[in-house]
Amino acid sequence: MIKWTQLTVFVLANISFLCTVNGLPRHIKIGALFLEEQKGSAVELAFKYAVYKVNKDPDLLPNSSIHYDIEYVKLEDSFHTSKKVCRQIRNGVHAILGPSDPFLGSHVQSVCDALDIPHLDARLDINSEKKEFSINIYPAPNSLNKAFQDIMDFFNWTKVAIIYEDDYGLIKLQDLVRTPGPFNREVFFQQASSGSFLEILKDIKTREHYNIVVDISNGPSLKEFLRGVLKLHMNDYKYHYLFTTFDAETYDLEEFNYNFVNITSFRLVDSEHFRTIQIFKDMERFQTAGSALMNKSRILQAESAMIIDAVYTFALALQALDRGALLRRTNISCADEEPWADGSSLFNYINSVEYRGLTGPIQFKEGQRVNFKLDLLKLKAHEFVKVGEWTLDNGINITDHTALYDHGNMNVTLVVTTNQEVPYIFMHHGKNYTGNNRFYGFCVELLDEIAKLVGFSYILELNPDGVYGVAHPVTGEWNGIVKQLMNHEVPFVMIRSDGNFTGNDRYEGFCIDVLKEIAEMVNFNFTIKEGHDGWYGIYNPESKKWNGLVLELIQKVFVHL
Repeated sequence: MIKWTQLTVFVLANISFLCTVNGLPRHIKIGALFLEEQKGSAVELAFKYAVYKVNKDPDLLPNSSIHYDIEYVKLEDSFHTSKKVCRQIRNGVHAILGPSDPFLGSHVQSVCDALDIPHLDARLDINSEKKEFSINIYPAPNSLNKAFQDIMDFFNWTKVAIIYEDDYGLIKLQDLVRTPGPFNREVFFQQASSGSFLEILKDIKTREHYNIVVDISNGPSLKEFLRGVLKLHMNDYKYHYLFTTFDAETYDLEEFNYNFVNITSFRLVDSEHFRTIQIFKDMERFQTAGSALMNKSRILQAESAMIIDAVYTFALALQALDRGALLRRTNISCADEEPWADGSSLFNYINSVEYRGLTGPIQFKEGQRVNFKLDLLKLKAHEFVKVGEWTLDNGINITDHTALYDHGNMNVTLVVTTNQEVPYIFMHHGKNYTGNNRFYGFCVELLDEIAKLVGFSYILELNPDGVYGVAHPVTGEWNGIVKQLMNHEVPFVMIRSDGNFTGNDRYEGFCIDVLKEIAEMVNFNFTIKEGHDGWYGIYNPESKKWNGLVLELIQKVFVHL
């Protein structure tokens, strides 16, 4: 009987040993830290959904299952956060996910680094210091800065206003501005909060900043901001808004269904990929989380998608480790300060994971996400549409030029003053012709085509005195078309006061904006030159010759719009 007992113990011990040597334990723990206000949120539900799906996949971890240990932490409470992390480690977690707060996240990272526990993150980390055991699903900040730099350069933004909500946003955007680029960009920072957006927008409008970077992630704040845009009529063709959020598609933009506004944004979740569509459908069938994971836009928010990708990254690393390494119980504590023997091996496997997730291609270098792809979005009549892509290697690649440059209804009506000038401008005479129908000829047809391309309306008016413009020799006052142009509030073409600009960048104004739009649509280059004598053109009846721009047009020196 004694021999049989010894044999039984020996066999059981060897079975246990073989189960461990073969790779993974049957039960693998992952700790997760969420903020108190995230309890029951889409982010927490995304985490639970991902663990559920991993365990249901017979091919991913067939002999093991992942179990989660969730703790909720309060903002700015690093003391109790550290204690909760230590409790999770004492209970045998193999990795820790979160929290999303940068202040608390850095404390958790310090504990993980000290004990060699892999730390999974899904948040922007602007701290450039190397972290030994950090794996961050959020795109690396230096690459992300390059993406925003590239899009601003693509749109030739030389003067930018930046609206941000909190100090963390300021630090993030300052790094963006510091990134070198081809333009000497003038930047105006303005911090905003609830109740202040209207005044801030008024200030930006007064300063004539037309290119605006918007770093607002709070839903009510964004709604207040957009209402201010409409109230101040800052939604015409001149204004261009670049949102830093990856969740622009999920915002309620119903108020802009019948109001043009020029908004561009990046998207991280590849919502058009077939795997993403399949997961969306599966989430709707997932009774616990389906309704909360997606809002009425039926689009998964970036943070929830990154949480799911983080769990799958961890699972794929475990799958690879199962083929050739050993993963034992952590059996460590914060009090002993003894690092986990298998932590470094597990981290290296996680760092080596490459696959396509909900947020596109996933790859890491020293724990930072690299070689990711962003979709470029443009707001159209009722929704955002994809118009291009960005990658670190290729920069901006426009895939839908029509959608990018088609502004739709720009809410702009231009008054165009003209003289009868055969063969360019003719007039129909008769009571049946009214408005723009009174005019015909080459210039009228050209103007009509440009208006269709760019998206504005126009009213043609006949210049009452019939002259292009002559300066009075005593008063210096102009008459004719020149006087009408000079009386407009905004010059059609003006030279920038900053002497650092060269070439075409020296000029701004409505005509310059229209010229750029047409050049991009038709795909031609142009060079802007000033008239040699500074005159629009005066006709000399004795010599029967023009001077100024009219003469240069006649001589075909350059094309003037």
